[in-house]
Formats: sequence, C-alpha cells, structure tokens
Amino acid sequence: MNTVKIDKYFKGMIAHRGLSGIETENTINSFTAAANRSYYGMECDIQPTKDNNLVISHDDTLLRLGLLNLFIPSFRYEEIRKFSLIDRKTGNLSENIYIPLFTDYLLICKTYKKHAIIELKGNLTNDHIDDLIRIIRSMGMTEKSTLISFVDRYLLYVKKNYPEFDLYLLAGQANDKVLEFCEKNQINLDVRFDAVDDTLLKRLHLIGLKVNAWTVDDKDTAEKLIKLGIDYITSNILE
Repeated sequence: MNTVKIDKYFKGMIAHRGLSGIETENTINSFTAAANRSYYGMECDIQPTKDNNLVISHDDTLLRLGLLNLFIPSFRYEEIRKFSLIDRKTGNLSENIYIPLFTDYLLICKTYKKHAIIELKGNLTNDHIDDLIRIIRSMGMTEKSTLISFVDRYLLYVKKNYPEFDLYLLAGQANDKVLEFCEKNQINLDVRFDAVDDTLLKRLHLIGLKVNAWTVDDKDTAEKLIKLGIDYITSNILE
C-alpha cells in the first residue's frame, strides 16, 4: 500500500499522526514512513506519564491500540514502553511497536527536516508545557514546531509565555466563538475540512492568520481546498 498522490502542486501536506494510513499511528514506524516522503510536516499527540515524561499517543489509555485498559498518566514510561501496540499492517500486537517518547518524534522531524505539528492533549499541566518547550528549544526546533490544541487555555499560556511559537486552535466548526478567539488572540485556525469555505479563508487571511483543514483523505476534497487557497491539509493517506 502507498499514499494517494494529489494532482495539485501543494507544499502544505501534513501527515496525521505520522503516515497513519499505512503504519500504526503515532509510532516511530508512522513517523519514519512520513519522513521519507514529501510531507511538509508530521502531526503528533502529547500525553504525560506518571514520572512526567512526555510521550506520543492520541488516547490517554492503551485500550484501542494496545488492547489494555490502562491509563497512560498512571504509569511510568519504563512501564509504558513494555506494552506492545497493534501493527496496522497485520492487525496483531507487535513487540516492535510501542509508544515513543516526544524526543523520539522530534529527533525524526529534525533529522528529516520535517515541521513538527504537536497537539497538546487534555491531561497536560503548565509544567508539562514548560518542559515540552524546553525540549523543543534544546533540540533547536523552535522555528520548525507548531503547537495545536482544542484546549484554548494551553494556547493562551504559550502565547503569553512563549510568544515566538506558532499556534493553532483546533475546532470542529468555525463558529463566531472560534473565529473571535482566533482574531482576538492572533492564533491560527486548525478546523474540520467541511467547515472551510472561501469566506472563512478570506476573513482570516485578511488579518494574517492561516488555516489548516483536518482530516482530509479524499483526493477531490483536498484539491478543492487547495484551489480555495487553504494553507495546510492534514491527512492520513494523501500526499
């Protein structure tokens, strides 16, 4: 299996949780697969562990990908690391597929010169965010990292304390509350693809804000968004 190539020339494709249409999401395999292709960047999800390590996982449990109802923030990373995840290609648990550290992900981004798109999930504290920023800075990835979240207080905290970082509000719709938040705080918008239209793009572009559309796996839809002037598109399989 391979990616689905879009016909339009576009430099803004983002691999959702790595190349999750082929490899197990949010793993070294999925990030490496995306890194070896033409993607602008790779998106990941951040969770904390009991010993305050930052790890890559969309869910805060291992139920969906590891068949274990274990709450990730309740375990130390050395324990989490031992649990196998399902190999997307075989459907079986594999000891070679596991939850990686944030530093593992960031090193792949740096090595392959990919932009890091980092989603801050709901179990984080300000201390966790401070630590994440410290790691990004120490690896020289500040200008190559974007922070995104559905949690607006995270974005406001970063905006206040680390104004050099690129920020996007995640949203399922582009209602007045969402748009007013973005406009007031000069924070970009990362919105479900079917909420994007010409009016939205013109409104935000006019004040210098960018728009990412998630999650687009249909080639025709992606090409229509590109024609409208979308800045970025997140996809599981399109390239």
